[in-house]
Amino acid sequence: MDWTNFWYFPVLKTKDSELRGMGNIPNSVLKNVLPIYEITRSRLSKNNPLGDISKRIDQIGEIQGNSPFILDVTTDPKQQNLQIESILTPNNGYYCWREVLNSYPGLKICPAIHIDLDLDPTLDQTKLFVKEMARSVERMALRLPTGLDESDYNFIVESVRVNLGNAKLYLLLDDGCIRANVKSVGIQAIADDYSNAYKALLKKPGIKDYVESFVCIAGSFPQSVKDETGEDEHGSFSICEHELYKLLSAKHPALRFGDYAAVNINQIEMRGGTFIPRIDFCTDDRFYYYRYRRNSGSYFECAKKVVKDPLYQTQGTWGDDEILSASKNKPSGISPSFWISVRINNYIVRRVSVLSL
Repeated sequence: MDWTNFWYFPVLKTKDSELRGMGNIPNSVLKNVLPIYEITRSRLSKNNPLGDISKRIDQIGEIQGNSPFILDVTTDPKQQNLQIESILTPNNGYYCWREVLNSYPGLKICPAIHIDLDLDPTLDQTKLFVKEMARSVERMALRLPTGLDESDYNFIVESVRVNLGNAKLYLLLDDGCIRANVKSVGIQAIADDYSNAYKALLKKPGIKDYVESFVCIAGSFPQSVKDETGEDEHGSFSICEHELYKLLSAKHPALRFGDYAAVNINQIEMRGGTFIPRIDFCTDDRFYYYRYRRNSGSYFECAKKVVKDPLYQTQGTWGDDEILSASKNKPSGISPSFWISVRINNYIVRRVSVLSL
């Protein structure tokens, strides 16, 4: 396995929309993608009243096949169940998390290392987790925010390194959604936060020997496109993470990049009858949308506008095929979830292309 081939690290929750979008990525693109899946409970139903997470991991396995992926769990209480709560419990070296991971020996999982300084201030439980997992995996992932003191970074990373053995680490710097902060302090200040964190980590002696890649992760897709742009039927907004990428890659060419795959981080549940049909598409640095209320023609009208827009360029993706079908009044789906999948699919393919340059 040549781990240097991965240059895009999208964070995806295991919701239907995100898995569908990822599941339709061609292998020619997937070979350069190391996705970070955040396990959420599966859909509640009569036959699955607890939202068993095994169903979600099985779906990931179908998508990834023999390709590796980073596996984490959501910290969003709305998407958790008792299984996920137990996974996040540090007891006995995160025993429940290890049990889940060891239940899938046929999948190439890079497990996320969890840090809980409240319940495990010495990080002894994290150390035990790393020691046990290093027996069976080649790579693990550690997710940290920017803004920590150099001493805090050293303490956390050293607690992981001490039992890492021959395994290597993906070190993910993740500040979540940056759009509001970009508006308040500017993109350069955000880039400086990531740059300072990266430089602080690089000061640790020998860190490059056991870190496979340092990855900058940020998201910026708004919760409401209308609130963001002030436009109802058609509008556009910047992709802040692309601006961040341009600033950081020029200064730190060894950094890798990831984002939230064009999904708002603070996801909300859409109630039936409350949504307005919308189709999104992107260029390298902006998103554009067409939105029509259902009595105005719905997805058919949206898709017709998209394919006629001079800024829209097809990439030959599954998502593009779905937009074309809808423009002929033959949409495969008429739910927000389906069209989020289309957006995700097109966005991921474009980001891999951008990052390959």
